[in-house]
Amino acid sequence: MKIAAAAYAMEWHADWDSLAAKLDTWVRDATTKGADLLVFPEYAGVEAALIGTPQDCSPLEWVARLRDRRDDWIALHVDLAQRYGVHILAGSMPWAGGDKTYNAALLCSPSGQATAQKKLILTPYERDEMGLSAGNDLRLFDTALGKIGVLICYDSEFPLLARALAKAGADMILVPSNADFPAGQTRVRQSCRARAIEQQCLIVQAPLIGDVPDCAIADTQTGRAGFFGPPDHGLPASGIIAQGDTDVAGWTIADVDPHAIAAPRQSGQVGNFAHWAEQDHRIKSITVTLL
Repeated sequence: MKIAAAAYAMEWHADWDSLAAKLDTWVRDATTKGADLLVFPEYAGVEAALIGTPQDCSPLEWVARLRDRRDDWIALHVDLAQRYGVHILAGSMPWAGGDKTYNAALLCSPSGQATAQKKLILTPYERDEMGLSAGNDLRLFDTALGKIGVLICYDSEFPLLARALAKAGADMILVPSNADFPAGQTRVRQSCRARAIEQQCLIVQAPLIGDVPDCAIADTQTGRAGFFGPPDHGLPASGIIAQGDTDVAGWTIADVDPHAIAAPRQSGQVGNFAHWAEQDHRIKSITVTLL
């Protein structure tokens, strides 16, 4: 299958139709190149509120604006997935859920079905400035393309989350990301590469890039798209299957076979996935030795 990972730059739009036309162009471009699954970044959904004359406000006010745009965002991506016959992971956004607001990314299928994965572990900015709440459940999406897990940005930095998805049968894990500085991009990228080694599976990162004037919660972003696997027999020695250029908008498209990428679980030089449990009894006690 072909997967397209977006390095996506947001911008202000005169009206909703302008935004819809932009996303239609992006989706059409990827499908023309044969993509079956399209992955947009974390907080690309903020663009749903970048309508009209640029006018900044506080992070909490941005969250309130975006809560009101959720249903429009869902409808737009469901329509795109159906019209182009592809699976789309829409850019995440603040997501209303009762009296709480989450950071959630929506996976849409060509059949018109759509389900969201909430971010599980929030950054300090999301907790303190945006007032978001953390999700509590991991979802495994059983699709025609395989079983897909989603870890939103910071979630990828916590190995047990990826482990739970891999044990449940995930063929791939998608990581929509948003980093404002190179250090953040490095953390997410290196975490994705580590998760690919540990779980011996495909990890796909799609970053938000560029500057957005008059938008406090998305003023500057940096990153590069990447496809990562375990560096082992039949796969790149670097573990990098494909990658885009840093801060260059566009699709990075890779023709991948998740089962071939996971093949080292049975026949690789190492067996990280199978040997994971051997850690357990060795960390139950620590012997302190004075030297």
